[in-house]
Amino acid sequence: MSKKTENLLEKVIELVREVGEFLKEKFRTGVEVEHKDVIDLVTSADLGSEERLKKGLTEITPEIPVVAEESFNNQVPKGEYWLVDPLDGTTNFAHGLPWFAISVALMQGESPVLGVIYNPVVNELFFAEKGSGAYLNYEKIRVSDQGKLIDSLLCTGFPVSKILKEPDKFIPLFKEFMTKCQGVRRFGSAALDLAYVACGKYEGFWEAYLKPWDTAAGFLLVEEAGGKVTDYYGNSYNPFKNTIVASNGKIHEEMIKLTSRYHPETGKPFRNPFPTVDIIIELEDRKIVLIYRKNPPHGWAIPGGFVDYGETLEQAAIREAKEETSLDVELVGLLGCYSDPNRDPRFHTVTTVFVAKAKGEPRGQDDAKVAKAFKINEIPWNELVFDHAKILKDYLKWRGYES
Repeated sequence: MSKKTENLLEKVIELVREVGEFLKEKFRTGVEVEHKDVIDLVTSADLGSEERLKKGLTEITPEIPVVAEESFNNQVPKGEYWLVDPLDGTTNFAHGLPWFAISVALMQGESPVLGVIYNPVVNELFFAEKGSGAYLNYEKIRVSDQGKLIDSLLCTGFPVSKILKEPDKFIPLFKEFMTKCQGVRRFGSAALDLAYVACGKYEGFWEAYLKPWDTAAGFLLVEEAGGKVTDYYGNSYNPFKNTIVASNGKIHEEMIKLTSRYHPETGKPFRNPFPTVDIIIELEDRKIVLIYRKNPPHGWAIPGGFVDYGETLEQAAIREAKEETSLDVELVGLLGCYSDPNRDPRFHTVTTVFVAKAKGEPRGQDDAKVAKAFKINEIPWNELVFDHAKILKDYLKWRGYES
């Protein structure tokens, strides 16, 4: 670090600490809150912090313009400029949660060359200069050495401008990560999320539609701490891109495999449904066979299950009937297909429902705790799971029976 840069960094740190004291006082005494949008807030603390940061940075470097969140006019200067988030985590601040930060970055074009992130409540000061490493309270920091996604702790956030109107663009990816890592945290400050990746407390972070002042300083911190930062597709990152993935580098490819499938502008919000079959097995005397399920959701159901690779639907129906009821069946008709995304709380399935005849006593096995023959007027309607009540009512109409 050159003497000139070191002096600049120390002046910026001194300024950020001073503004941090202002925020701590406002946090203690309370602030006025306004809405930019339905859930997007701005407080008098945001505005006061920005005013102080802009004034201070202009005094330190009068030749370098300042771009700040609350006064941004959609014009980014060329060459050198400061990117400032005066209060990242405004919603936390407004609700009395001590998890917010000031974020300041010196930019050259689209690249940060100096960054400072400060949480004044817990007195954690992160800073980095390009090529000189990353620091927390003047101690050098490194990213985590964890090499597996399943053993990693991740963090994320949701875009306040879009999550209310288009949740299905963001929730599926969150769900994917929740099932493939040790845990996901959502604390509401992207700047601190990135800083915590840099110091090894998190292994990875992802989010869409952040603003450049949210990520510029944190981006530099992660890279200088030995981590990796890209967009959702694994391409090189800059703070003006609309998606970000930051990690310790070791789990990055595993993260990209997921984020690349769920980019909010190109990914499908839902996977294609799984093919299944259900079999209404008719016995003599207008009886049908139902099973009581061993596994969730518990309750009575029509026998059936997933279609195996290479099977026809008819083959799958005959096999499932045998596996769950021990009965050999003869298919006699096709009732129809059902594809309500809510029919099964575990999966989105599309089921083809067959009607079949059989003889003998059903015996529950495989996924069936019990298999039992019910007369039409004894069907346990209130205990049926999935959408099997609808299917059986359609069947009764199809047969011309009265329930």
